[in-house]
Amino acid sequence: MKEVNGIMEPLAVVFVWNKEDNEVVQKYINYASDLLTRNLDNPFSRNLDLPIFYYTSTDDQNTPPTIPIKAEKVITYVFIGKNSVASNHWEDYINKMVENHILNVIPIALDKTAFNIGSISTLNYIREYEYKENKQQQFFISLAHEIYRLGFNEERKDISTNSSLKIFLSHAKDDKNGINATKQLKQVIDESTMSRFFDASDIAPGYRFDEEIINNIKESSIIIVNSDIYSTRYWCQREIQASKEFERPIIEVDLIQKGMDRKFPYAGNIPVVRADIKNDKIGMDDLYRILEMVLIETIRYNYINIKLNDIQKNIKVRVKRMSRPPEMFDLQKIIKKDGDTITLNYDDIIYPDPPIYSEEIDFFRRLGIKIYTPVEMHPEDLSDKNIGMSISNPDDSDLKKIGQNDKHLKKLAQIFSKYLLGSGASLIYGGDLRKDGFTEKLILEAQILKDRLKSHDIHIKNYLAWPIYLNDSDDVKKWKAEYKGILAMINVNIGDKVENMVTSKDKFLFPDSETNCYIWSQSLTKMRETMIGDCNARICAGGKDKNYKGKMPGVLEEIIIASEKKLPIYLLGGFGGIVHSVCDIIENNHVSDNLSLSWQIENNVGYRGLLDLYKKGGEKISYIDIVNKIKNIKLNNGLSRKENIQLFNTVYFDEAVLLVLKGLQSL
Repeated sequence: MKEVNGIMEPLAVVFVWNKEDNEVVQKYINYASDLLTRNLDNPFSRNLDLPIFYYTSTDDQNTPPTIPIKAEKVITYVFIGKNSVASNHWEDYINKMVENHILNVIPIALDKTAFNIGSISTLNYIREYEYKENKQQQFFISLAHEIYRLGFNEERKDISTNSSLKIFLSHAKDDKNGINATKQLKQVIDESTMSRFFDASDIAPGYRFDEEIINNIKESSIIIVNSDIYSTRYWCQREIQASKEFERPIIEVDLIQKGMDRKFPYAGNIPVVRADIKNDKIGMDDLYRILEMVLIETIRYNYINIKLNDIQKNIKVRVKRMSRPPEMFDLQKIIKKDGDTITLNYDDIIYPDPPIYSEEIDFFRRLGIKIYTPVEMHPEDLSDKNIGMSISNPDDSDLKKIGQNDKHLKKLAQIFSKYLLGSGASLIYGGDLRKDGFTEKLILEAQILKDRLKSHDIHIKNYLAWPIYLNDSDDVKKWKAEYKGILAMINVNIGDKVENMVTSKDKFLFPDSETNCYIWSQSLTKMRETMIGDCNARICAGGKDKNYKGKMPGVLEEIIIASEKKLPIYLLGGFGGIVHSVCDIIENNHVSDNLSLSWQIENNVGYRGLLDLYKKGGEKISYIDIVNKIKNIKLNNGLSRKENIQLFNTVYFDEAVLLVLKGLQSL
């Protein structure tokens, strides 16, 4: 089978800041990240999902590490204020960052001293210190517009006023609320770096009214200002129709006060923002939300179009790509009538995840039109496969070194579950019943699959070791009851070597002594051996290298057990943790400090005593042996060495999924 070539992401976003500015900066980063990335708690939403990385100084480093991120465009927002300007280390770091031509640096001034770093003084700053109200919204609008200008302005113009996002304001000309709202939007847009088309004043004398409007729609993002009479006006309908015909990004502002007789059907299938009119005005927070939404939809629209275009190149039939889910309006582009003969212009339609509901899909199927998302296009049938997932967060300090946070690995687990469940596989996972934990993220995807397929089959098995399953809180019991039809809970009994060391197997045992920790460790090993024995393959990412409860780091032990059972193993080292250390041995023959006995004893309280108990029990834990096993590991995963090295190093979800699915298909 053909090797998977490295995927170059069209765009990545990087935030850089001095830890001394954390209190000011973090609220902006959190706000922007929530709007630019997938909502983990609502995986069926059609969020924009850009790859985002975070680099800040740490307690043992004056500045962040060098940024290694590669993409077609890497937009790097660096927050600068007195704390960085006063530091020679930071000035050198920023100078080197500007010299790196891979990075498109956009400075954010936290105060006026930010302009005193010479290497970036000629760049255009986002001036945070000038924001007086709605500060996070103003910041996001400025940030998102730069993403559009640098990454997605469709004519790829040089960055100037000509590369600004153009917004078309579609409104009823004889409706007071619609006119007032549109004028307010016009004023806010005019005060930004964006541009807009407002036909009451923007059509030049002597130009045809209809041609001017249509020509502006072709190159704009559309804001429909939907008031009570909007859908009854011919030109409003015509503007919507043209927007859909030319496949433009569209959002709706809902200003309905009393009601409407009939909504124009072509105005559906788009994002909607609700705004209230009080005293003939929209509040500033609503105005900014509207601009946020149109920017998000425009970036999403263009980003997904590029991603689908890359997929389309590998599809051999005639395929129509669509940046929003297909609808009845699209039939005119798909179906061709020649006399009494009806033919299809395309064999397939591909549109962005998540999939639409089966009732919508059936409408197209009855017409002989095949539609699917990237999740559904993969031909692999994994319905007889149990795929294990060893994915957990390393320490925060480890994640900071690679520009990631705890959401990266949760999203990775959720995305893998989406693709694997969509291919019919069952997922095998161990532990983590915490609120907002990994298992919960997998369950959300399984719930979607169950709803779509109307199936009662259970596709996730969660294994719990003794005595952990004896310590359920009321919240965990409620959680188990709620998801009983989706998740199978497998309780694995106490370790065989230690069952005679407890007075009762029905009573929870706290890991508060060396002996109790030994019992826990043996029980965790039994759980892992049982769990991995039920797997056909194992996907591994992250993993702590300290503060664990077993005889070695948990994900490391699962890799060793899977290897001994000769299972296919997929190692994602780009997401840090102990898996990164394992990949470093296989790829570079480099053994990290955390895979030495001395480091483990130094960084894990009570670990030496635990090892002594293992020795008394006839088992020696040797990190020299562990390293040798890793050096001689057989991944057996259907990937070439080149592809495995890609998998070891990728920081992108799509590339990781593509490689793993290719390996599983090869098997």
